[in-house]
Amino acid sequence: MSTLTKILIVLLSLFSIFLCGTIVTYVGTTNNYKKAYEDLRAEMQAIKRSSASYKEQLEAKKQAMEELGDRLNAQIEELKAEKLRLEQDLKNVEREKLALDEKVKNLASAALKFEQTVGGMEESLKATRSELDQARAETIKLTKNLNEITARLEEKMAQLDSLNLEKKRLLEEKTKLEEALSKYTRGSGVSMPDIKPVTPMKDFAMPAPAPAFDVSLQGVLTGVEGSLATLSIGSADGVQKGMIFHVVRDDRFICDIKITEVDTEVSAGTLQLVQEQPRVGDTASTNW
Repeated sequence: MSTLTKILIVLLSLFSIFLCGTIVTYVGTTNNYKKAYEDLRAEMQAIKRSSASYKEQLEAKKQAMEELGDRLNAQIEELKAEKLRLEQDLKNVEREKLALDEKVKNLASAALKFEQTVGGMEESLKATRSELDQARAETIKLTKNLNEITARLEEKMAQLDSLNLEKKRLLEEKTKLEEALSKYTRGSGVSMPDIKPVTPMKDFAMPAPAPAFDVSLQGVLTGVEGSLATLSIGSADGVQKGMIFHVVRDDRFICDIKITEVDTEVSAGTLQLVQEQPRVGDTASTNW
């Protein structure tokens, strides 16, 4: 065997060894690349799945944001409309405020005039009250005079009634005398043409005279019920039915009481000429 052949065999052996090492390295490296590829592929698939999930979440968020934007836009429109309405209400309130201010001014002016009018009316009322008090005093005096005149008139009427009774009695006696004279003339045959029969006058009904009293009595009211009042004095003090008691309070005329019932120590009567409501404790007297 030649040397060249040997060299070739040696070179071929070395090349074979190198090739085997390269193949072994390639196979090992290929296995590592495959595993890395599979790992990367799995990771890529996981990323894709995550990306799809993120896309779905993004779409959901986007849709939610669109819905939220629509709601916000609707609320913004409502708020704008509310703002316009509030601005219009504010303008209306301002106009009403101006009108109310004008009314307040007018009312203040009217109140001032009313106060002035009330002041004048108060002065007029004072004057009217003064005139009324004077009129009441005059009325009381006139009433007292009227009571006195009424008492005197009743006394005169009683006297007139007595005169009418006396006249009736005289007419009856005259009639009897005329009848007796007529019988006498018929029996004696004497003619008496000048004598005429007298027709008796009819009686006129006269009111019963009220008793007249000229005494000074004083007592106090012990009770008032409706139009009736009771006094603290009675027949033992000289009270009689028909008496008129004048009720006063602080020198002010209140009313009259005409006595209708009399007991020993108390009496009662009806209210007349009532100016004010009488009270228990008011003074009552026959002279005032």
